[in-house]
Amino acid sequence: MKGMRPSCALLLLLLVAPLAACSGGGADPPAPYANTITQMTASIEKQLADSGATGGVAIALVDDQKVVWARSFGYADAGARTLATPDTAYRICSVTKTFTGTMIMQLSDQGLLDVGDPLTRFIPTFSIQPPLGFPAGGPITIRSILTHHSGIPGDIDNGVMTAAPDPDFNTKLVSYLQGEYLTYPTNFIHAYSNSAVSLLAPVISNASGKSFQTYSDELFQTLGMDRTSVSIDSPNVAANLAKGYQDGQEVPRFYNNGSTTGAIISSVQDMAKFIKMVHAGGRGERGQVLKPETLEMMLTPQNGGIPLDFDTRIGFIWELNDADLAYAGRLCHHNGANPGFRSHLEILRDHKLGVVVLANDTQIPFTDIAKQALKLALREKTGLTPPPPSVPAYSPTVLWDQARLDALQGIYVFSRSPYASSAPFLKVRSVPGALEWTNPDDGATVHVVPKANGWFSTPGSQDWEYEFSEISGRKVMIWHSEGKVRFVAEYYTPPPIPAAWTARFGIYEATNCQSVFPCGGGSLFENGGMLFFGFNVLVPVSDTLAYVRGFTSKGGSSVQILSVPPDGHEELQLLGMRYRRN
Repeated sequence: MKGMRPSCALLLLLLVAPLAACSGGGADPPAPYANTITQMTASIEKQLADSGATGGVAIALVDDQKVVWARSFGYADAGARTLATPDTAYRICSVTKTFTGTMIMQLSDQGLLDVGDPLTRFIPTFSIQPPLGFPAGGPITIRSILTHHSGIPGDIDNGVMTAAPDPDFNTKLVSYLQGEYLTYPTNFIHAYSNSAVSLLAPVISNASGKSFQTYSDELFQTLGMDRTSVSIDSPNVAANLAKGYQDGQEVPRFYNNGSTTGAIISSVQDMAKFIKMVHAGGRGERGQVLKPETLEMMLTPQNGGIPLDFDTRIGFIWELNDADLAYAGRLCHHNGANPGFRSHLEILRDHKLGVVVLANDTQIPFTDIAKQALKLALREKTGLTPPPPSVPAYSPTVLWDQARLDALQGIYVFSRSPYASSAPFLKVRSVPGALEWTNPDDGATVHVVPKANGWFSTPGSQDWEYEFSEISGRKVMIWHSEGKVRFVAEYYTPPPIPAAWTARFGIYEATNCQSVFPCGGGSLFENGGMLFFGFNVLVPVSDTLAYVRGFTSKGGSSVQILSVPPDGHEELQLLGMRYRRN
């Protein structure tokens, strides 16, 4: 009988085990991030339906070295009813720049360049005129380009997106810049510049001795990103490339000649490998990409001590502050936009959580999706939840001398409008005991009173507070809300408009459009004593030269009146585009 007991016990185990495995009694722990996946699936499906998107969106969530979720929603090709998959290839837009920064820092690790090198070391023919309205600054270095502080005009994008590739785009850009002006002195203010980053393509090529495509392919190989390329013709991506959609319409197929700024095409499965590299301190799937200390340098703020940057923190290419996820500790992110495509990549460094969202429809709230996924995953991994909105310390209303209020009234040209309107300026008025202006969105009067903390707010709320200050020699208006600080507008006293400019008033159309997309035009006119071209406030310097006022994406850019052969007719030039009056 004793010899039978083991067999009976074994038989009982075999009978019970399958029952336990099939039961819903909760003996097994739930799958990692099951709640995040469930909530995000429902949320994305709803957002796709609510937005009326034609295309789709893909997401990958990465915990350290594991992809815990990769899923696609909607169509890669709506016309053919082809569903997207996690291997569908999307344009990753300006997230490309994070790879560009990685390549530059690889070359630094190899001793082939130093971020302190002047740009002219690798592009000897590069030159540009000093900024208008500012003193000349220091030399343009690789570092200043990586931190968007070079002062090179931001979006000289005529010829960037074309029906056929243009391998000479950067040579033409260098030639054009020889007759251009810096927008700001180097290291004066964070001013995002696609044009400056585009020049890193010849830097990478000249420093490495390889073509940019060859060098980038080698990086993708080390990362294990076999379905990624900077060329839409590459067999790595061509078969799986999603079509882009904007306002329900398919956008034309195009080549992005700004190879270092927005040309990379990839899938969320491949992009997850890039996130893993960051989590692993620079180690890729097939080898070391960066030294750990080099990656750390890339993800360390590089713009300390620049007053007009306010709460902007940037490393080498990577943006390092996100008020919505600040409670998660150290983070880095970048997003991007091309016609028909959107992208967002964000990594919570202290928790080794990362997400990438790629969309082929501009109506999809891609950034909201990425942040929502990270918040849910962070809660599921650590228990951390977003803190309640910060409430400013109560500050009582105080009385200011009327002369002190009068000194603040005038025109303020927007840097970043707090309104949905694209109105380029506000007229601030002083009234007894307060300041007022008109909301550009609804025409309502905004009435703000001085507070003991030195700022202004509406009498019944401190949710939005306005600070008037002088920084770096400029009188500025600053907006404070929920712990965020935004440089809103700059005080401006317009000079008289010369007769030579008033004689040119009218509607202008582009004459040198080199894009697969329409280049548009604009009107030259006067409003409130100011000279405008489109939505740009212009400061005339001479009868044939002006510059854009305000710290906008075009701020500081020169506007030049050119005499064009063979008949010598006038054309207006702004950021590489030339316009002729109708």
